[in-house]
Amino acid sequence: MPGGQTERTLSPREIKRRKILRAAIDVFAEKGYFAARMTDVAHRADVADGTLYLYFEGKEHLLVSIFDDMFSTFIQQLQAEIAELSDPLEKLRVMLRLHLQALGRDRALAHVLQIETRHSRRFMNLFTRGRLDEYLGLLRGIIEEGQELGRFRRDIKPGLATKVVFGAVDELVTSWLLADRETRLEAQLPNMMKLLSQGLVPCEMHDVE
Repeated sequence: MPGGQTERTLSPREIKRRKILRAAIDVFAEKGYFAARMTDVAHRADVADGTLYLYFEGKEHLLVSIFDDMFSTFIQQLQAEIAELSDPLEKLRVMLRLHLQALGRDRALAHVLQIETRHSRRFMNLFTRGRLDEYLGLLRGIIEEGQELGRFRRDIKPGLATKVVFGAVDELVTSWLLADRETRLEAQLPNMMKLLSQGLVPCEMHDVE
């Protein structure tokens, strides 16, 4: 799992927790969430079955933790990178780049987040109440800032714009996962930004790159 700290600065407990999460990502991606067993995760992590329950309540808790950890890391990176930026369009570009980079370099993680988490409405309700809600709040904040500054169109409701932008990124990642040929996910960023900016910015600014 990506993280803001190196393993040299992590406690032994956190190192083992991350090892278990990494094992869960790989097992869920290979076997599917519902077919995977906790014992499969324990074997992949090279820990005793009972050790898993010292860190996670069960398989659902593992899945939610994978989701929340990924978005926690992403949010930290995003906030650090946009702290000095004043242009909402550039902030949006950074946000989408980080999203595509995070999943593009870890296909197993992308599979778990895009495929395995979609099998249950309960899962999506859990995720929406967690870090995903914070992610969407940051995205909406960028859009609202852009509207206030005149960089984005004001005739589009921020909530709808947030759903459209997130939906576009989400679908792009899923299509990348299902594609027969290997491509760099991040390579799609320029075209995506062009498409989104043409829809978000006022008409007189449609020449933005």
